[in-house]
Order: sequence, then structure tokens, then C-alpha cells
Amino acid sequence: MVIRRIVHVALIAAAPAFMPLAAPAQTQTQTQTPAVPPVLSQPVAPATSENARDVLLRVRPAVIQIKGFFGTNTAQAFHGTGFAAAPGGIFITNYHVVAQQVQYPDKYRLEYRTTEGKTGSVAILAIDVRHDLAVVRAAGFAPEPLKLEPVVPVKGERAYSIGFPLDVGLTITEGVSNGKVDDSFDPRIHYSGAINGGMSGGPALNATGNVIGINVSGYRFEQLVSFLVPAEHALALLERSLKGSADAKSLARDAAAQLRRHATELLGSLNGKMLTQSAAGYMLPAKIAPFIDCNAAGDPTPNQPIQVVSINCAAKAGLYVQQGLFSGDLRYSHYVLTTDKLDAWRFANKLSDLASATGAFGSRRHVGPFACENRVVALKGFDASVMVCTRAYRKLEGLYDFTVRVSSLNNPKRGFASHLDMYGLEFEPGMQFIKRYVDAMEWQP
Repeated sequence: MVIRRIVHVALIAAAPAFMPLAAPAQTQTQTQTPAVPPVLSQPVAPATSENARDVLLRVRPAVIQIKGFFGTNTAQAFHGTGFAAAPGGIFITNYHVVAQQVQYPDKYRLEYRTTEGKTGSVAILAIDVRHDLAVVRAAGFAPEPLKLEPVVPVKGERAYSIGFPLDVGLTITEGVSNGKVDDSFDPRIHYSGAINGGMSGGPALNATGNVIGINVSGYRFEQLVSFLVPAEHALALLERSLKGSADAKSLARDAAAQLRRHATELLGSLNGKMLTQSAAGYMLPAKIAPFIDCNAAGDPTPNQPIQVVSINCAAKAGLYVQQGLFSGDLRYSHYVLTTDKLDAWRFANKLSDLASATGAFGSRRHVGPFACENRVVALKGFDASVMVCTRAYRKLEGLYDFTVRVSSLNNPKRGFASHLDMYGLEFEPGMQFIKRYVDAMEWQP
């Protein structure tokens, strides 16, 4: 589909799915004393075991807090954690901990603080945006490095996470390694322990104190669902960083190049036949890759004037670029409508509402305005209205956002509106995927 006529319009992306709130803890009720002598219960295990204390004492000297400051301010703008990984003051942390300094080297500075209160400057040596890692050097501080363990522990092994959560001091949490996450676009280890803000970039360790992963994220409103970057990726980045130093401009160029490679690999993984599913007589794109996460929902209430079934899919492959900007991701949704009560005009109005895209999203300092084209096209067995919009990233040359809306026009009692939103992809591959996505739709009454 070739864009010939361009108009500007502000759009809003499909709203992310709401995440369930954690269930409140149950209160303990008092029960009547049994007639038979009760079995004595075992002492309740402490929140942190003796082994956790041993691990913390062993690795404590190698862990630092990394702070970011805007301009000459003495109050921090952000902070994370790092740990010694090689001699000479070489530390590992997350890319997202130091991202602002990579993107705006003249505006931000980095400093470290040890558990004993020593401070100094931090310099970035290398970054791996895809795996959310960075190698840095701490000036004047070179503790004994921790050992990186490239083998992912099997499910059920005890694990520990260390960092500086919420700026309250060095903390250790205890949990279990559950191995690599199934069907994830980028490898992550599922850790069933707490990882809170500020612990990013800290080490996750096995019972012997070796680093099995790097703290990267946790799910809000979920209990003990956290993720680690496998240590093998830190080893690879560490080896690359020791071959030479990088200046601010080369780091920014490297970040942009990595984002483009990630975008290419994402769309490349979606090549091949576009899998579809049937909904109210329409064949629509379904779960098109193992790492795509899909769910469906509808209103079971009877006698509604209109029935809506929603199908939502997301790649969850986006990379953190800097505050307020992610790249290299896609999501799509289908809203399938049927009615036996509404007339054709009211039904068409409902369908049109679902196919619209209004409002604004994305910071103007990161992305330009959208340019759009809307036309009626003949698809397999039916006509549809198709709107395609694109906008360019300002600093990341060659990357674009895409917003697509497709709505059926062939039936007064049933129809669909399909949303496709893609972020941080190259233009030609993005347009080719849009064509495949739209061409896969078919009417099979």
C-alpha cells in the first residue's frame, strides 16, 4: 500500500491492558482448642535465611549504588545498582540506569556510592540496549569482582537479589530461580523474589555467591514476579568493553544501531505465513509467533443490543531507550461486533467509533507528528476502510512509529475494527508487515 496523500493527525495508541491488583492477605481467625493435644508447630522461618546473610556479607564490598544527577544539582535524578565484574573498577549495571547519560551526556552526570559511604565518578564503557546492560568504570574504587555464572540454574534452586531499593540502603531478597521464561523474544530468568525500584542493575546470585543474572524488572501489582538478564549476556558485553573505550557520541550511535538491529530481528521473526483465526465470519491475524501473547474477552450478559468480542495480542519486545521512550515493539487488537437489534446506521456508527484514533501520545521531543492516509481497499471477499499513519523519531534516524486502523464495510449486522500499533521500526520493513497484516484478512461467511 503506497502512501500518496498525507494529512497530519494526532493519534493515541491502544491502551495497555490493566494489570490485576494483588489479592489482600487473609486474616487469621481464632478457632476452638481441640480436645486432643495439638502437634507442636515448627518455628516460623525468618524472611531472610542464614545463607542469605552469608551471601550478603560475601558480596557486599563489590556492590555500589549508581546515581544520576541533572546538571550541577546535588539532588539525584535517578539511581540504580551496580556490581564489580572485572578488575580495575569495572562494574555491570542496567542500560536503563545510565540511559539518560547516554542520550544526553552534556546534561547528566553519574556518580557511585559504596556501602561505606565512599563516592566518585562513573564513566560508561559499553552498552547492550537489547539486554538492558551497561559496563561502567568507577573512578578510585576497585573491589574484588564477583564471578559471573553463565549457566542458568534449574527451576527450584535458591536465589538471591541484591540492590538499593527506594534509596533505603543495601538490601537482599531471597527467592527461587524458575529458569528462563518460556516463549520470550529476549531471554529472561524468572525470579520469584522481590525486585523493587533502585535494585536495577544489581546482582542476582546462587547459594555460592556467583552471579546468575542481573536485576532488570518486576511486575507491578503482582506478587514476586521478577526478571533477571542471564549472566551470559553480561559476560559477552564485558569482553567487548575491555577491547576499547567509548566516547559519548559513539555510545549514542551504538545505541541507535542496536535499536535498528533489534527492529530488524523482530520483524524478521514474523516472516512466513500470517496465521489467522475465524471471528464472526472474518479471518483475522491471530497468534503469529510463539512470543506473541494473546487473550480474548467478551460480555456474557444476554440481550445486549450489540455483542463485542475483543482479541488483544502483544509482542512485549520493546526496549527502553530513555525516559518516556520505548522502541522495537508491536501490538494488535480486533474488536468483532455482531447485532440483531441495531439498524444499519447505528451499527455502522458503533463500528466507526472503534476504528477511530484520536488524541495524542508520545513526547514531541522524541517523535515528530503523524502523517496519515485513509482509503477504502478491496480485501478477500469484502471492502474495508484502512488508515495508515507514520511518524519519525527525532534523534534515532531511520526509526518510525506506525498506527493502522482497519474496519469492515460489507455487512450491516456484523463487522470488525482492527488496531495495529508498532513502535521504533524501520520504514520499509514496517510497511511490508502492514501489507501482510491487512492482506491476511478475509471474509468467509
